[in-house]
Amino acid sequence: MSQPPENQTYSTLEVSERDPETFQKEVLQYPDHSIPQTVPLEQAAAGATHSYYSPESAKEVIGAPQNVYAGAGIPPAYKDANHAGGAAYQNAAAYPNGTSYPPGTGYSEVSAYPNSAYPNSAYPPSAYPNSAYPTSSGSPVNSSAYGPSPMTATEGSQYPHPDEKAAPAATICGLPKKTFFIILGVGVVIIALVAGLAGGLAGRNHNGSKAADQSGSSGSSSGSGSGSGSPNEPTSTNSTEKLILSNSKITASNWTDPNGVVHRTVFFQDAYNSIIARRWDSNGKSWTTNNLTELMAATTMPLNPQPGTPLASASMDHDPTYETHVWFTDPGNFIRSMASFDALNRPDSWDNDTLDGAVLQTWPGGQLAATWQRCWEADCNGTWIVAYQRPEGAIKTANSSIWATATVAIESKNVAANSSLAIIPQLNGPWLDRLELVSERVDSDRTGEMRLANYNDTWNGVEQRVTELQSDIPLPSPSQQFAATKWDNWNQALYIALLQGGQIQGNHWDGKQMNAISSFKFNSGPENNFTAIAMSPDAMFYGISNDEVLEYSVDTNDPSNFNYVGRVFP
Repeated sequence: MSQPPENQTYSTLEVSERDPETFQKEVLQYPDHSIPQTVPLEQAAAGATHSYYSPESAKEVIGAPQNVYAGAGIPPAYKDANHAGGAAYQNAAAYPNGTSYPPGTGYSEVSAYPNSAYPNSAYPPSAYPNSAYPTSSGSPVNSSAYGPSPMTATEGSQYPHPDEKAAPAATICGLPKKTFFIILGVGVVIIALVAGLAGGLAGRNHNGSKAADQSGSSGSSSGSGSGSGSPNEPTSTNSTEKLILSNSKITASNWTDPNGVVHRTVFFQDAYNSIIARRWDSNGKSWTTNNLTELMAATTMPLNPQPGTPLASASMDHDPTYETHVWFTDPGNFIRSMASFDALNRPDSWDNDTLDGAVLQTWPGGQLAATWQRCWEADCNGTWIVAYQRPEGAIKTANSSIWATATVAIESKNVAANSSLAIIPQLNGPWLDRLELVSERVDSDRTGEMRLANYNDTWNGVEQRVTELQSDIPLPSPSQQFAATKWDNWNQALYIALLQGGQIQGNHWDGKQMNAISSFKFNSGPENNFTAIAMSPDAMFYGISNDEVLEYSVDTNDPSNFNYVGRVFP
């Protein structure tokens, strides 16, 4: 029998009754070389938990799944205790804490964080790095070996004889050259300071005008109006500097505090690849910014999102718990999360949500969707749900009750690669504990089908609970995104798709039947060309257009109309 490797292995178990890609396999990962292994059948029968077989001779253990989540059919945990030091964080030399942003559309040769705690460098590069040559100013050369010095020469000297008059020193404007250039340098510095002060005052006034423009930019959805505040046109700007990452996604969520104040949070990536949170409440009626990446830059767990990472968010308002979470992926396609764990009292405080150490890897380029699933009992907080596409292709849902145990929602044969996703709660009598999941299935080599699947206490048999929303839509692309929202006490719903070329189409569930909507009208507001869209659960629409984040409310009397509310950013 072969000897075990020098480093102890870590075992992960991912089990699903209906997941053909990961059915009943135990995967072992080695900290040093990350070679997956499986437990031989003969050793598993004897109680062995680790295998040292080579990948070519690996075997599978077949057995009945364990039901650890009563009523939901959720299988045992899938964990990778070795992930924290894994390959998700690369190019460690770029940051003291071991992370770096890979080259991407949001980077140039400048620092990603102008105000970061990790500046590029405070010291100029040495002329002789690691050189064996001394740096002392003293010279080992004997100058007398080269003849007499000009200061001591008597014959043929370049200096005038004591009886001769020296030529007059050169001047500029009657001043010695040295004096002239000193005065000139001082003058240039003074002019630069005056110009900088004037520019700063002008910029401050411009920012003040923008704050005034944003003060009433968010409102509630209404039958035909545009919310609680009138639409605000964005102020013009002559700046050509990009503020939002060109391939940034967007996500939004909302919650209501004990005093009835509505809070909304919109997430996206700025031009430096940072994850930005913009927060609004119906009391102050103004937007506040938190740069989550900058907040974590000096910590031991700095953020490292992919440029153009998928984004998903959700909020909880189950008194006394008020939280907002956002999920994204790192360069290794592993799901990461940040959370405001006390959104009511400390809304500016954000922390890393470790997902209890769960290892959730997505299909490269895959999308995310998230929601807060209410509990079927009045005395519990419910769970966070994140939908994602596994590298094997199946759509899974992970929940905060056991993050490491993800359940297959849509099998790989029924979903397109890189499918867009949307997920939202669904009523179950008086409770809001069921779910609706929107994804895309391949119809042909050129078109797909936008479908709605229902979680009815289980994902088993979900193909018998599927509704076709849109047919003959383009196959998934990085710019294609789905979004969903509800109103009328969760009885009416809107499901929309941003397709290639900026076209938006969708479906409205009016409480009795599904109605297709081939196009949407965006009333008032600036001209739009949306590259990313999102909707919060309270019938508000958000989109990135022309380097701005815009907000609209859904006209609940005619959901094909979106009424402009204001500009969220900048």
